[in-house]
Amino acid sequence: MTRLKKLKAASSLHAFADVLGYKAKGLAYIIHGIDDSKKYKDFEIKKRSGGLRKISAPIPELKRLQKSVAHLLEDCVSEINSHRKTKGTLCHGFRPKHSIMTNAAIHRKKRYIFNIDLKDFFGTIHFGRVWRFFEKNRDFALDSSLARTIAQIACHNRELPQGSPCSPSISNLIGHILDIRMAKLAAQAGCQYSRYADDLTFSTNRKNFPPEIAQRVGDTNLWVPGKQLANEIKRCRFEINPAKTRMQFKDFRQDVTGIVVNSKLNIRAEYAKNVRAMVHSLVTRGEFTVRKTFRDEAGAWIEEVEAGTEARLRGMLSFIDSVRFFELHRQTIKKSVASDSRLSRRPVREMDRHERVYRQFLLFSTIFRPLQPLVICEGKTDNVYLRCALQKLSGKYPKLVNVSGAKITLQLNFFNYSNTTDRILHLGGGTGDLAEFIGNYGAAFKGFKYSEKRRPVIVVVDNDSGAQPIFAAIKKATFSKSAIDGSLPYYHIRDNLYVVPVPKQKGKETAIEDFFEKAVLDTKLGGKEFSRQDKFDPATQYGKHLFSEHVVKKNKGSINFDGFEPVLDRIVQVLDAHSVK
Repeated sequence: MTRLKKLKAASSLHAFADVLGYKAKGLAYIIHGIDDSKKYKDFEIKKRSGGLRKISAPIPELKRLQKSVAHLLEDCVSEINSHRKTKGTLCHGFRPKHSIMTNAAIHRKKRYIFNIDLKDFFGTIHFGRVWRFFEKNRDFALDSSLARTIAQIACHNRELPQGSPCSPSISNLIGHILDIRMAKLAAQAGCQYSRYADDLTFSTNRKNFPPEIAQRVGDTNLWVPGKQLANEIKRCRFEINPAKTRMQFKDFRQDVTGIVVNSKLNIRAEYAKNVRAMVHSLVTRGEFTVRKTFRDEAGAWIEEVEAGTEARLRGMLSFIDSVRFFELHRQTIKKSVASDSRLSRRPVREMDRHERVYRQFLLFSTIFRPLQPLVICEGKTDNVYLRCALQKLSGKYPKLVNVSGAKITLQLNFFNYSNTTDRILHLGGGTGDLAEFIGNYGAAFKGFKYSEKRRPVIVVVDNDSGAQPIFAAIKKATFSKSAIDGSLPYYHIRDNLYVVPVPKQKGKETAIEDFFEKAVLDTKLGGKEFSRQDKFDPATQYGKHLFSEHVVKKNKGSINFDGFEPVLDRIVQVLDAHSVK
């Protein structure tokens, strides 16, 4: 039975708890046992356009429950769309595989782009509206008491709050009728339509913009929503925010949800310029500032300057990269080239300005000046092995793990391989990338400045024939006259970089999986045996990813990780050596 069918069949709190994977008693406590005044922490943040935005952050227990409800509703929507054979969508906010980029792409190369904003979008979706939707909507048609329970979980002060994980999912469901009516009106007028949360966009290449959607006020440059559009929005029980209504013309910069759409998708030039300046300040001075502009209560623009954080700058760079990546991927598909979500990496000398700036930031923040000792393994699965070993052996390694009661916190970070690190840092995992990384280490640090002691970067590699390119890179980088054969506990390359070969067992070639007990390696999944090879027979074998996630990670509490102590001991040796260097 599907999750939607289970939800529709539920007629009691006990049955609803079962659908969510909760115990009825625990679910009842969160809904009824915790006083409503203690379920949220309310605070306000400044809006760039002026005024304050109220955020209601749920307590951890309620937040977990709301996430479960959100995931349940997403599964239900997927099932409904699959049954209807619906492929496209009009709403791009808070949906899987949708974003501000997919929303903006619809309105590329248009003569006119008209934007309106809905006033107090979440606030207009009140308790009764949520309750009646799940009770009356034909796709859900839930038991009335169950529909009311969902409203109780989702609402705060009798309305959907900003800050709840399930507010976006529910607002999209209730806003669907608005999307249908807007799309119908847009089609009749020869326009494209899309919505991202409370932001509605209409665009067209017609010579004159359709008056039923927007009209110019006299001979001014002001535009207001057409009567038909305003009436339809009012029928859907939403309200237009007149202060955020605007018309954009093709001869000027047009942007949709912050993305420039005149030709290809792009980011605003001044935004990219400011980010470049921040990165330059960070790598040359070790710090940077962020300028924020917003309107005060009188409507005047105010500028504030505050210290920037690496996390915030990383988010800005990731945003720029994601927009550019989306456009490159779109062009790849358009040219009928075999699409690859990773896209091929480019040599550093061929990278454009945006890529070079992103690379500079990642090198500085991740490699040159890591916040904690950084361990770089040969792949993602090795990260899982060592993390689990550290958690299990936490009491033996106080320099690597901090234990405070039941809370275990690692005192080092593991390099996170991703499509971005592959494209930008040329680190996608494997001996080839690591050998090049070791051989070229420090070449890109020119101009980097940091007065304090830098934490070590530790590359952990297998000690077998596959490591020969890495050993060759070590020999060349250190100008060693002796053979590099992995016999030493670690090798100091230069600056804060070290290489740790896993210790050989009985003098034989050793890979990191050899430190598991035989019973763990012999674990079968679905009748299949574990294969360490990159290429294996999927009919009878499973690979390292499933082994790390479904054997090691899921059973870490019962696995004996004592065999990993020699590897962890070598990492401690590096920390000790680096602390006195």
